[in-house]
Amino acid sequence: MSKFMDKILEGLEYKVLQKPETNIFTGMEHDSRKIAEGNIFIALEGDVVDGHSFIDMAIQKGARLVFVSEEVSCQQGIGYILIKNLRKHLGVLASNFYDWPQKKMKILGVTGTNGKTTTTYLLEQLLGEEKVARFGTIEYKIGKEVIEAPNTTPESLDLIKMIKKAHDQGLEYIVMEVSSHALELGRVNMLEFDGAIFTNLTLDHLDYHKTMEQYFMAKRKLFLKFRGKGIKIFNIDDSYGKRLWEEFHGVSYGMNKADVQGKILAFEGGREKIELSLFGNKKECKIQILGGFNLYNLLGSLALVKELGMSEEDILSKLGNLKGAPGRFETLDCGQDYMVIIDYAHTGDALENILQAVQEIKSGKIITIFGCGGDRDPRKRPIMAEIAERYSDFVVLTSDNPRTENPESILEEVKSGFTKENHICILERAEAIAEGIRRANKGDMVLIAGKGHETYQILGRKKYHFDDREFARREIVFRKQGR
Repeated sequence: MSKFMDKILEGLEYKVLQKPETNIFTGMEHDSRKIAEGNIFIALEGDVVDGHSFIDMAIQKGARLVFVSEEVSCQQGIGYILIKNLRKHLGVLASNFYDWPQKKMKILGVTGTNGKTTTTYLLEQLLGEEKVARFGTIEYKIGKEVIEAPNTTPESLDLIKMIKKAHDQGLEYIVMEVSSHALELGRVNMLEFDGAIFTNLTLDHLDYHKTMEQYFMAKRKLFLKFRGKGIKIFNIDDSYGKRLWEEFHGVSYGMNKADVQGKILAFEGGREKIELSLFGNKKECKIQILGGFNLYNLLGSLALVKELGMSEEDILSKLGNLKGAPGRFETLDCGQDYMVIIDYAHTGDALENILQAVQEIKSGKIITIFGCGGDRDPRKRPIMAEIAERYSDFVVLTSDNPRTENPESILEEVKSGFTKENHICILERAEAIAEGIRRANKGDMVLIAGKGHETYQILGRKKYHFDDREFARREIVFRKQGR
């Protein structure tokens, strides 16, 4: 084959089923719907769909070379190359094609159960939005372009294409959430990280990983993927974070006895007054982001940028203007005399964190609206009920992305964790939000948890428009109008 094809296949074991008739290709896609004339089509096997079923469609749209992971019948004039376990090798294949753009940028990763999204937003602000491309749960952002995020960590081909775009635009940093699924499936195998943060590990995703140890070992893989020594940042107040720090060393953060420390002093004028210690140098500051869990996110971010060379003076100058991520402790202000908070908390630990933060600043009662997603680890469902009940004066249990499960069955499993009578169940989420807001009086706090930034409900395998913020704002306005 040609030198160009040798370059694409470098480092891979492959079998040529049929040689391509051209060595000029215009791009690479794993989604047959996006194929353009002269593209290479990657026939990936997924949990729901198999890319091999879409080969004919891709060829009709202009694909001239197909990569497969199993023997297939070949159409004349089209190249076919077999790579076993294609998904795990896709990153190298894409990197070869796009000339390894990740080697020309600084790659920073954030992993853990909770706090990844907010931490990436904080890092982007600290390093400078004009220098950073950010990839995570809410969106993929490259310069002024915002791309919908189907996965927390993009598929490896998509990731390489976006890194190339970021490099072509002159950006310096890739700041990305790195999920346990991505690490386990090999989506980041082709990357070498310059820095990484471990936030925490709590009960989640055990429908996939089966045990906490397996979940932990998936996260651990990130700290084996460094360019040289790299910068490793660990939350040592978390037992799993401390375990990683003891193994890999690096920089520690936490509330006590860490390289980077912080503690909340007071809640004043809508801001939190904190004491910050950067490697022993203590300062008092005021920040906009609220809650102890967000302070952890801040400390990890500060530790990383300090190790990247940012001066303490520059760090302190930016602290007061830092904002959290959309749908993370996001308050809705429609002129009402009670507070409404939207948060993505969908695990027991995350729900407890947000409710503890609400407890710190409350002046009235706490009303919590939440549910549990379908096709996810059911063990956390009664745990979340117990937590919601413990920290709230009243709880409205509702539906949250039931997916292929029966929504009523999910609610029954959640309800088993309640021990008091301070709750009601309303299956329809819009009605549940309305009920929670109707019950709020002056000084009360309404927490709507579980979906955060999401603008959809997943019923079966389909997405339908639903935005907690939209329905909450509507109900607040209706109340003010006396409806």
